Amino acid sequence: LMAAMRRGEDLQNRGSPELDRFMWEHHLYDWGTAVIYSDSRAAEIFVQYAEKGARRLCRFLEEWIGGVHGKRLLYVGSGNDRLVSLPLEQAGAFMVNLDVVSDSLEDLMAAGAENCVCGDIRRLPFRAEAFDVVFSKGSLHHSQPIAEPLRAMARVVKRGGHIIAAEPSKYSRLPRFLLPAGLGHPTPYENALSRRQVARILAKDGVDQLHFTALTHVPPGTPAPLANLWERLGQAMPWLFDRFAFEFIVHGKRGDGVE
Repeated sequence: LMAAMRRGEDLQNRGSPELDRFMWEHHLYDWGTAVIYSDSRAAEIFVQYAEKGARRLCRFLEEWIGGVHGKRLLYVGSGNDRLVSLPLEQAGAFMVNLDVVSDSLEDLMAAGAENCVCGDIRRLPFRAEAFDVVFSKGSLHHSQPIAEPLRAMARVVKRGGHIIAAEPSKYSRLPRFLLPAGLGHPTPYENALSRRQVARILAKDGVDQLHFTALTHVPPGTPAPLANLWERLGQAMPWLFDRFAFEFIVHGKRGDGVE
């Protein structure tokens, strides 16, 4: 599959797209793990990118929802992201991690996560209004059309609760020529998103008080001097640089109109 993907072949199994999408997500996790363990440069890029994004997302959650202690949080498409899940759990949140790839959840539980659920983000297996906060990081663009997972997220968050979606921007591309082989290759079921696209769907689902910010300004693999300058400028002038950020955050609160 990886070799065929690099050749630019059409890899979708049009006879069974649901099974094919499921298998691709498992392959993606296996490939990423193999590349990181076999290539020290890939590991360095991945770790730096993951740590930076995790710190900023945790800080954003703490600031915008008034702390996480005692609150019920659902991490949609968590994978094995211990850098986000474990600090929030240690801060007193009741964390539930959901992903379609069971291997990633087993790794997360081995790291100490208490609550992991294997499931499809388009059909969240929870009752309505079960959570105070529902958030995702880099998983929506794997699940097209994104209206389905966003509607599911709006259903399971309580009225007045927070929905947060962090995604790579369709307008900021990965410098793949700078990345080790195996990193930065999308599956046939991925489509890059814009922040306005996500916000428009959330608004239709009864989520209001929407606003935008940046998660990370610089794509992974960017040379360090340029990356440091770009991030400093982004922090100093968010009104200008946030719109060009590599990853955006859309944050809103559920109103009363969600069914």
